[in-house]
Amino acid sequence: MKQIWRILWTAGLLGAAGGCGGRPGGEAVTVALLAERLADPLELARMDQPDTRLHSSYDRTGGNNDYGTFLRDSRTPGWKVIADLKGPGFVSRVWFTGAKGGTPLRFRFYFDGEEAPRLEGDIKDLFGGRRAPFLAPLAEYNNYCWYSFVPLPYAKNLRIECEEGPPEATGAPRKLYYQVSESSLPRGTPVETFAWPLPERDAAAVEQARAIWAAKKLPEAGASRDATLSDWKEGVALEGPGVIRRLEFEPDWARIPEESRDAALRDWMVSIRFDGSTNESVRAPLGDLCGTPWRRVRAQSLYFGMEGEALFCAFPMPFARSAEIRMEAGRVAPVPVKIRAWVEKREASPIGEMGYFHAGWWRTTPGDVGRPHPILRVKGKGKYVGCLLSVVTLDGSYWALEGDESIRKDGEKTPGWLGTGLEDYFNGGWYYQNVMVGPTHGVSVKEPFRTVQYRVHSMDPARFGQSLDMGFERGPDHASRAYFESVSWCYLDRPQSADTVRLRPENRGTPQDPRVDFAVTMTALWNHERFGDWQGARDELAMRLRRHGAQFSAAARRMLEFRLALLEERLGGPDPLPRFMADADEAVRAAAAMIHRQRAGGSAVAVFYANMPAKLFVDGREVLQAGHPERPAVASFDLPPGRHVLAIQAPRQRYPDWVQLAVRGRNWFVGTDPSWKFAFDPAGDWASPEFDDASWPEQEGTGVKGPPEEPFLWVEPDPFLGMQSQAIGIRPPDDWLAGAQTIVYRKTVVVP
Repeated sequence: MKQIWRILWTAGLLGAAGGCGGRPGGEAVTVALLAERLADPLELARMDQPDTRLHSSYDRTGGNNDYGTFLRDSRTPGWKVIADLKGPGFVSRVWFTGAKGGTPLRFRFYFDGEEAPRLEGDIKDLFGGRRAPFLAPLAEYNNYCWYSFVPLPYAKNLRIECEEGPPEATGAPRKLYYQVSESSLPRGTPVETFAWPLPERDAAAVEQARAIWAAKKLPEAGASRDATLSDWKEGVALEGPGVIRRLEFEPDWARIPEESRDAALRDWMVSIRFDGSTNESVRAPLGDLCGTPWRRVRAQSLYFGMEGEALFCAFPMPFARSAEIRMEAGRVAPVPVKIRAWVEKREASPIGEMGYFHAGWWRTTPGDVGRPHPILRVKGKGKYVGCLLSVVTLDGSYWALEGDESIRKDGEKTPGWLGTGLEDYFNGGWYYQNVMVGPTHGVSVKEPFRTVQYRVHSMDPARFGQSLDMGFERGPDHASRAYFESVSWCYLDRPQSADTVRLRPENRGTPQDPRVDFAVTMTALWNHERFGDWQGARDELAMRLRRHGAQFSAAARRMLEFRLALLEERLGGPDPLPRFMADADEAVRAAAAMIHRQRAGGSAVAVFYANMPAKLFVDGREVLQAGHPERPAVASFDLPPGRHVLAIQAPRQRYPDWVQLAVRGRNWFVGTDPSWKFAFDPAGDWASPEFDDASWPEQEGTGVKGPPEEPFLWVEPDPFLGMQSQAIGIRPPDDWLAGAQTIVYRKTVVVP
């Protein structure tokens, strides 16, 4: 495999030696070489990666209007220039949001002074995951924004333009947000400018990188060493030279009281020292280091997560002579922890071409109103490669996510990197839709009003020679009463003490908001289900019943106990239906009877949820009505094998508005999603199976937030597993047509 780091390392040395006139030799930088970086598990640790400059629409006045700020007007009326980059270099990331519904919003990419754009099209087609090489997860529409990590190299220059777009219905300018990550190369570096369509060599390299990202599994290397910390007095020592490619931590969970298992994630600290240094280059809570700061969530990115009962961290960690891994406990008593380390041995030290991994942890609280949250403050030479950030706001809103990030390097008076919003930095938008865990960015927790999000700068690190200060606003004007907790990741040319705040164990616990935590129980359970994490859903529900049991009504508590029994059955426990079919609670008995009929075959269970009066029709017959934003409607009905038509009719309502339907039979499932067709005020017998809906468009997009969506938080508990977590709430994808009073959604299904 070709290694671009060798080319750039040589280019950097020759450029420095030859001054401005130096002309590095060697192979040209191509899309293929850049794509190989995406698939190289050691790329993050390279010390010769180019620096990144961010071009964004941030509010130049310092306010919160981080949209509609462009570099200049285009020569074409109605178009704006968002970046005009001088080569040689490459763009490693394009992020954008603000194009609504079906309204086209086009982009144009002009390479090397060309008069005609080499790459152009509607953003939905360009980066919506619809055409190669811009396919998920390298390019897609997710969490209400478009992004692409497909590298775009240029030899001379690259100009990016976008349409200004039509105004909002109110007449206000459309809110267009953008970010472009630029990496400049040393003068004289040979570059093959991006070609469209991609040559076969480049397309194959991009596809290989896409496959690795989609699998979320880095190529394995090195032999594993297993050690068990029993009394925790000794650490695990590794001999070099080498690179730690993966660390796994598997506590003996059975020896930890159930109520303390999640608490251990934040209570137990992990430290790592390299090459005999007395500095702890890594010092962070176990859960935060492995991407699961508050609760055990069985999901994984390329670099961290939880698989089965083991937490892992797969950031490459080079060392010349030795590495020592230690753990220390606070209020949760230590138990044996099996530590597995995969080490790629080297004949010579990798330090120099690669740096030392550092991970530090910070926490700020509502008492820090008026001050930003620090992610990383460090002196020396290195590069920042990302962070995991957990936010719990006590404001009763997601307003804390309006805070922008800034990166100040090497004594800059004004930060050279200024973002457009917290969720924008993490490749999301509009306070996110739902949880998602991608290879290099994601949202592993999203419920009112707490989020856990992460981003790894695999292609766009921030390099510094003397110092770096990275942080987030505490919402606009630093006014949000929120807890911010973060882990930073960087590589330095020598071991330093991790930038970690020293707190007593009792001050490191998961932040609580007793006003709303009990109310979002169903949302939290659905999030685990979206990851297929049934053990996590079971543990989450057991914890919430212990912690908030007194806040639930007797009926809600009993329904949650029924759901808990069904989760335990799914994990190998006994069938709870006989017991709950004879329960004292009538609603529990009815729900158990529905599940019993559905399992027997021939009968389907439907959960129908809407925050306006809505009707569900099956084969032309009305079977269910919904309309309460806190209470989904449920019904059981026969649905024999064969073709059937589901139709939903809902009246006009202002945002937020949603309908959501989940129907499950014995061995099949159907739910609302973007493939459903829709029409405003349709004529004819649209509920009939014989109705022709060929002219109706599909929903497209990704659906609504949640549901529920604020101001609605509470959802009445039910025992139906894998239903609402698998369906997507939908609403009109465009603005309502003038005068339209109803919308109909329609889907043809075949029951096996």
